[in-house]
Amino acid sequence: MSEMQQAGVVGQITTTFPPLLPVEHLPPRSRLYNLVPNAIGTPWCESLTGYINRLGWTHHVPPRALMAQEIVPRLDDHLRLVAPVGVFGTKWAMSLNGAGGMTKPWIGVLSSLTTRLDLHLLTLPSWIGDLSPRWQLRETPAWCPCCLSSWRESGLPLYQPLLWMIRVVTICPHHKTPLIDHCPRCQKPQLVFASSKTQSGECTFCRYWLEKDANVPSDQEVSNEHMAWQDWIWATLKELQAASFTAGILTWELFFRHLASYLKEQKGYSRLAQATGIDRTVLYRWVDPDDTYSPSLETILKFCYVCQVTPLQVMNGQLDPLQLVVQRGTGLRSPLPSRQNQRINRERCQMALQAALESQNEPMTLTQVAQQVGYVDRQLVYHFPEECKLVTQRAKDYRQQRKAQRIAQVRENIQQAVLSLHTQGIYPSLHKVQAFLPSGLMRMPEARDAWHDALRDIGFEP
Repeated sequence: MSEMQQAGVVGQITTTFPPLLPVEHLPPRSRLYNLVPNAIGTPWCESLTGYINRLGWTHHVPPRALMAQEIVPRLDDHLRLVAPVGVFGTKWAMSLNGAGGMTKPWIGVLSSLTTRLDLHLLTLPSWIGDLSPRWQLRETPAWCPCCLSSWRESGLPLYQPLLWMIRVVTICPHHKTPLIDHCPRCQKPQLVFASSKTQSGECTFCRYWLEKDANVPSDQEVSNEHMAWQDWIWATLKELQAASFTAGILTWELFFRHLASYLKEQKGYSRLAQATGIDRTVLYRWVDPDDTYSPSLETILKFCYVCQVTPLQVMNGQLDPLQLVVQRGTGLRSPLPSRQNQRINRERCQMALQAALESQNEPMTLTQVAQQVGYVDRQLVYHFPEECKLVTQRAKDYRQQRKAQRIAQVRENIQQAVLSLHTQGIYPSLHKVQAFLPSGLMRMPEARDAWHDALRDIGFEP
């Protein structure tokens, strides 16, 4: 069939079967899947980091690989340099869920790749407003095994709600059980961004199902006082989120301005400080518009909890509940909910210490082991002194071994540089040798000693 005949056939087909939708009406195509966030617009909305994980798994690639290939190259020069150091770490990666400096650029890139315009709703500023991001988020993800289990049984998708990332939230609002932040099997905290093709609900290290211990009793006892505190937090956060959806980003300047006017009018700094347990000079800093200090979300919530007033009421100038506190000079609740009685899980700690001693990988420090099991060094040392000594010594020996290897490599590199210059008829001065090595290396005493020894070997006196 000639080209003219082919063109005629194509024209006939086009006339007979016109396109279902004009080209100008076709929606724009996205480079990545237009993945819909889970529970968006509700208190159980998905977190931004959890969304990025799901996006990677939906494309059947590790989330970190997706970030490195699709997101990081599209950032500006400065953010592209700091992204591998910051976002791929734990602490800074979690900051993407808050008001960190990288949040908006990352949302912008993700929005252009997915053509979604609602990704900003997966971050905490869209929930609680422009409050200082200090201490708002956890350092590593937490989760409720009971939620994961019930979602799977109901055929619902498994995901990471933003609620689980908030530091002050420690109890699941649905199941009234403590959130956990370490794998029940390998005892490791979870990576913010998975580095493997794992699935939602699996440990990012050993791929153990994080929901499997949903029916195992927790080693933390939840007191009635702490449960009341967590219930109040849940209700307050829902109130703030509802207000932000209605009125836009909340402005905390209103909170401090209304509080300042009330305290000045009532002359209630001393009584309110006495009732809440917050130093009076700190309260003055709260309401001073020229002071850059800003209290954390948890501190503000505890202040409001004692006074039986919500942050939104203060923002709206509804300060009548404070009157009774100022008159009495005592809080309407205890100043600070007592710290939870945390009994150490000896079996879990013993397993973690033994695993650290038997591991063939880089030895862990005692601090790292303690972080895995959710305790501090001194607790492990008190209960397991001998095992802790062995873990500490093993890590120390490893550091010394690595240092010796580095020094040996430095000596070898310097010797090769000296010989190379000497064979070219060039005197191997300090400046010439330095050109062959990383910047600043020759400032090491071991490097200078190696240079002197290499000069002696070829007959020069340093």
